[in-house]
Amino acid sequence: MVEILVRGEAALRAAAERATVTVHSRWQADSPDAAMSAVTTAHAAAAERARELADAGAIESWHADRAWVSHHREWVGEGLPQRLVFTASAAVTATFLDVDALGAWIGELGSVPEHEVGGVTWSLAEETERRLASRARALAIEDARARAADYAHAAGLGDPAITAIREPDLDAPRPLGKGRAGVEGVMLASADGGAPVALAAGEIEVEAAVEVAFQA
Repeated sequence: MVEILVRGEAALRAAAERATVTVHSRWQADSPDAAMSAVTTAHAAAAERARELADAGAIESWHADRAWVSHHREWVGEGLPQRLVFTASAAVTATFLDVDALGAWIGELGSVPEHEVGGVTWSLAEETERRLASRARALAIEDARARAADYAHAAGLGDPAITAIREPDLDAPRPLGKGRAGVEGVMLASADGGAPVALAAGEIEVEAAVEVAFQA
């Protein structure tokens, strides 16, 4: 008997179903009270809007952080005393079901100088992810069978039979899926006059890999 060891792989794609974005409310001032006042007002407005969108069904989940203040000394000029600057910051993170609603919200936030909108992370619903992952694993096994059969026939052996199956890198963290979208990981610029931002969801790729041992 001859042992054949192969790796099977498969990948499936589906349109992204979720979009997660973090809105940072940040402001610098010469006093902690002034910085905190500006951020508290902007942060409260962003959180309230997220709550309204969640009630309307556009947001699946969201959470808001507490506002906090830090400080640093800023160089002003040669021979001049450094300026003490206070920075207040807070964030709202929301996962959207409605991409158009997300684009409109980003447009609204763009007219407020205290807001910074981070990159959008695209994902699938858990049920969709599980279904695609299950199918990808089955296809990976089929790929391994085909590879093993090619090697066995090329070597003049009989049909190979599976003796062991192993997932590679069992201890390594596995991502939910790989997103493919135009604005992912990019800082979104402020929109003028509250105009909606056009977003394209793109696709998520779900991969599976398996190591299979055969005998022929």
